[in-house]
Amino acid sequence: MAAAGAGKKPLFEYDDHYVMLNDIGRNEFYRRALARAVPGCGEECTVLDVGAGSGLLSMMAANLGARHVVAIEANPNLASLAERTVVVNQPANFPSSNVTIFAELSSAVSPARLPGGRPADILVTETFGTMLLGEGAANFVPDARDRLLKPGGQVIPVGGCQYVTLVEIPGFIATLSPRSWGGLNLTGFEVLQDSIYWKATMGASRMPFKRLTERICVLELDLWKDTRDSIPLNRTFRVPAAQAGTVHAALFDWDVWADDSRSDIMSNAPGARNFAGDVAWGWLLQVQEEAGEDWRYGPFPKRLVVAEGELVDVAVEFIARGISMHVRSRRAASPGHEPPGPMPQSVGSPARMRGVERADMIEANEFYLPAAGDEERHTFYGAALDAAVERHGGEGSKPTLLDCSSGAGVPALSAAKRHGMQSLVLTRRKEFANVLRTVAKDNGVQDLVESYSADVRDMLELLLPRGERADIVVVEPPGTPLHGLSPFAVLPYINKHLLKEGGIVVPGHACFEIGLVESDNLASMFAVPGGRWAEMDMTVWNEEAVKQGVLGRLVPYTKWFGLQSTMGFKWLATPQCVHEVDLGAYGKAGLPNETVAVHRFHVSAEGRGHALVGKWVVWDTAKKARMLGPDSSYLGRALTWPHYVQALSAPGAAPGVVQPLAVAKGDVLDLEVTTLQAGAKRTAAAGPEFSLRFLSDEPDHGEL
Repeated sequence: MAAAGAGKKPLFEYDDHYVMLNDIGRNEFYRRALARAVPGCGEECTVLDVGAGSGLLSMMAANLGARHVVAIEANPNLASLAERTVVVNQPANFPSSNVTIFAELSSAVSPARLPGGRPADILVTETFGTMLLGEGAANFVPDARDRLLKPGGQVIPVGGCQYVTLVEIPGFIATLSPRSWGGLNLTGFEVLQDSIYWKATMGASRMPFKRLTERICVLELDLWKDTRDSIPLNRTFRVPAAQAGTVHAALFDWDVWADDSRSDIMSNAPGARNFAGDVAWGWLLQVQEEAGEDWRYGPFPKRLVVAEGELVDVAVEFIARGISMHVRSRRAASPGHEPPGPMPQSVGSPARMRGVERADMIEANEFYLPAAGDEERHTFYGAALDAAVERHGGEGSKPTLLDCSSGAGVPALSAAKRHGMQSLVLTRRKEFANVLRTVAKDNGVQDLVESYSADVRDMLELLLPRGERADIVVVEPPGTPLHGLSPFAVLPYINKHLLKEGGIVVPGHACFEIGLVESDNLASMFAVPGGRWAEMDMTVWNEEAVKQGVLGRLVPYTKWFGLQSTMGFKWLATPQCVHEVDLGAYGKAGLPNETVAVHRFHVSAEGRGHALVGKWVVWDTAKKARMLGPDSSYLGRALTWPHYVQALSAPGAAPGVVQPLAVAKGDVLDLEVTTLQAGAKRTAAAGPEFSLRFLSDEPDHGEL
C-alpha cells in the first residue's frame, strides 16, 4: 500500500459492478419486470440487454424462459467476465436458452446479427447513472430500440423521471463555507465555491436535511418513444416552499418505472436503496446561491432564505442531452404561479469563476474548501505551532514559517495573527494562492503572509521569508488525496534545502494504524457474498476480485468510514500502530529497503473479519500530546482523509468464495507487516508500502 491518497477507482476498471450485484432492490426490480414480460413473449422470445455489464439481467431473462438473449456490452473485459459467468450458469439455470455476448457498442450491431435475423421482442437496459441520463441512455437506447426491437416490442424500464429538490443541509454546506476560527475570518474562501458545474455524490449518507420544496420532475423520459432530441436545452419551474429555511443545495434523484402502470418503481432517492445500491448510484447535491431576476449570480455567494409558501423559481439547464444538469434558484420574479420564461442561454457562469481553471475549481470543492472548514484540524495545527514557537525560543521569538500543507493556508494565517510570524504558503493551484492573498488582507496580515503557486521542490531559499531557510515547516498529514503534498514526497527536499538545522516540522510524528473490521456493507464493495445472487452462480466475479489483488493490497476509501455514512462496521481488533514515522527526521538519512515486524492483535469481540482497515494518524510532537486522524463528526474530514482496506478470506474457502475470518473474543492474531521503502517499493507513489498477512500456529488455519 502506498502512502498516496484515495483514487476515484479504488480496485480496478469495473469494480463498481460488485455493489450493483449486491444491490438487492435493483436486481429484484428487474427480476419482477422480466417475470411479467417474458412468459407472454412467445416460444422464440428474444431479449436484448443493452449495456449488459455483468450479464445478470441477461441470465435472469434466460432463466425466466427467454429462448434467445443477446447481451451487448461495449467494455471487452467486462463482456469477457459476463461470458464466463453465463457459461458457468447455463447448465443449471437456463439449459435450453442461448445467451450471446456482443463485446461492442449497440450502434455497431445490425438487426441481421440477432437470432433468426429478426428484431428482439424485449429490450432491457440498466444504463442509468447517478443522474438518470448520466450514462448517456438517451443517446444509444433510442437507436437500439428503433433498429433492434420489433414494432410494439417492450422496453424495460419503460420510462422515468429526473427530480430536483431544493434542500437545507447544514452539514454539507459547512464543507464548502468556512466561517471563522481562532479570530480569523475565513469567509473569503467561499469565492471558490462552484455552484454551477461541480456536484457532490452523497449516497449512503445519514446526514440530516430538510426538503424546502417537493420533488420537481424536471425531465420525464419515455424510453419507448423519446430520442436524444427530446431533451430540451433548459426548463423553468415555479414552486412554493414547503417549509421555511435556507436553500443550501439542489438534490438530484430519479425514479424509473417498469411498465406503463408505474406501479413498480426503482429509485435512487435518499433512503430508497440498501448500502450497496447507494454506493452504486448515490444521489447528487449541487450548491445553490440566490440568483437575481436575470438569473445571474453576484460577486460573492449569497444563500436564498425562503418562508413557508413563498414562491421560488427554479431553472434547469440540460447539458449534453441530459448527461448532466445545472440548477439555479431565485425568488419568484413576478406574481402568480405561472412558470417564468426560459432562462437565456447567455447567462453563463458567475463572473468570479470566469478565467479560473476548471481543475482549480474541482480541487477547491473536493478538498481545499473542506480542509479550510475543518476547525478541529485548525485547532490541532494551531496548538502544534504554539508548541513549535515555544521550542524555538518562546513567545518573544519571531521564527519564520513555510506552510506546505493543504489546510488553505490557515496555519500560516494563524501563525501571523497569533505570533507575528512571517509566513510563506505554497499551493499547487494558482487560484488558491490568489484567494489566500485576499483572505490574508481580510485578516490584516497581508504584510506577513505571502502565497505562491509552486511545487515546494522547485522553491529556492532566497524566496523564503527573510531570504533564508525557514524555522518551522508545516506539512500535510500522510495519506490525503493531494498526492503532490504528501510529506513523504516533499520532506526530503525541505530538510535538505529549505529548513534550518534544528528546525521544526509540524506535525512531528505520524503512524499507520491497522485494525480488524467486521462489515457486510464493506464486503459488498469487493465481493459477492457466498458467490451467489439467488440461484445465479457469481463465483467468477469473486475469482476476478482475488485476481485483481483485493486480498493482497490496501485500497483507499474515503467517506464510507465517516460518522455520516450508513455503512455498518465493528472493530473486532482495535487499530494499533504498525509503522511510526518521525516526520522531522524523514529524508535526512537513508531508509531501509524492507523491514518485517510481527504485531500481536487481541480480538475484543466475536465476529467475522471481512477486512484489515488502516489509517494514518499524526501527533503534534514526539511527546504525542495531541493527535489528529480521519475520524471526525465533520463531514469534510471523511471526504478528504481516507481509510485503507485489505479484504480477507478465510483459509480453505471454496474457490470463488470470499469468506470472512471467524474470530472469538480473546483470540490472539499475529499480523506480519512488511514495510517496503526506497528501492524495494513496487509503485512510484511517495512513502512506505505495506504487505500484510496473518500468521497462525494452527495447521488448519494456515496463512492469510
